[in-house]
Amino acid sequence: MRSPWRNLSLAGTLKAGVSPMPSWVSFAIALFVTVSAVDDVRLFFVKYQDGNFPWWMLAGTVSYWALWMALAYRPQLAAPALLALLVTMYPETEPSGALLLIFAALPVAAYRVSTRSLIVMVGGFLLWQLAWGLGVSMLGAAMLWGYAFFTLLLVAPGLAVKISRERALRSERAQKAAEETAARAALEQRTELARELHDVVTHGLTMIAVQANLGKIAKDGPAKEQSLDEVGIMARNSLDDLRRLLRAMRTEDLPAVPGQSGVIAVPTSPATIDLALSVAETQKRLNSLGVLTLVKTSGDLGRTPNGLRSTVLRILQESATNIAKHTGHSSECHISLEVQEDQLELVVRNRMTPGKPRLPVSGTGLVGLRERATRLGGTLEAGPVEGWWSVRAVLPFQGPQKLH
Repeated sequence: MRSPWRNLSLAGTLKAGVSPMPSWVSFAIALFVTVSAVDDVRLFFVKYQDGNFPWWMLAGTVSYWALWMALAYRPQLAAPALLALLVTMYPETEPSGALLLIFAALPVAAYRVSTRSLIVMVGGFLLWQLAWGLGVSMLGAAMLWGYAFFTLLLVAPGLAVKISRERALRSERAQKAAEETAARAALEQRTELARELHDVVTHGLTMIAVQANLGKIAKDGPAKEQSLDEVGIMARNSLDDLRRLLRAMRTEDLPAVPGQSGVIAVPTSPATIDLALSVAETQKRLNSLGVLTLVKTSGDLGRTPNGLRSTVLRILQESATNIAKHTGHSSECHISLEVQEDQLELVVRNRMTPGKPRLPVSGTGLVGLRERATRLGGTLEAGPVEGWWSVRAVLPFQGPQKLH
């Protein structure tokens, strides 16, 4: 167990307490103690007109004024002010007024100042009582037990109020942090679902639109029929993707539970995506659009974690969608999927040619894919390279993998 005194320092001892004081209470304390101190100074000079001033008494008046002003406005200075007051009180055999002021200040100090500062104040006062009672006062050692008990008794109420308030603040902060965490988790879920919806709808509708246009401009019957078959296949696949997305949304509507790392864990879909089949389907769809597509795979695709497979599929779909939108007939595409020891690398390259027909551009597909890759601890780069448009993604096997 770590000792609370391990990092003891003057700055830590004089640290201001967290307990606030209402402004009107501070003003009332300051007004009362200032009027009292001014009156004591007046009586001091009236009483000692002969010029033989006991300056330690005047210093005591200034010290108790400083103590109460510190409690009202600067609690970090309360401990030094109390110690200064004790020094000025020591020569007096009967410092009754100053003692009453200290006893009255203890409950306020217990609430206002830091715990270390309070320990210094109470400990210093108890040591002063011992030294004063044995060396200066005529009360005797027997009276010290009553003084010590009274000192600790007065500290208890203020300390209890302070502890209760700090517990309430910690509970409030914990609740606020939990609400913020839940809000961030909900926002992340909505963002992921928005990406999924974009990927599913955009890819499916783009392929359907391209096949429909190809069927429209086809001159022979078999080509038209093939386009209609592809439209039907794409429509069914898109419906299947939407159904999977809806099932995932229903799963994510279940109460989230705290994960081991303290982050809200979202239940994931148990579906496993076949990467080899996904690459083959992408190749088939692009070939049907007249885009000669060559595929190269290496490594054991089955080693790919489930949390990465959906992202790989979305990259393939988004790349195929962009190729369908932006390239013309008789273009060329190369897909390379390499599973290495600790990461996966996917590269989709297509020759940049004018696209016909032109389709609307959303501008959010690649942005969403970069965000997904970053969240998985990987990278995604996209841009022209020597007449080819290249999309390269590197996804590590170790990282915050999720199956979306």
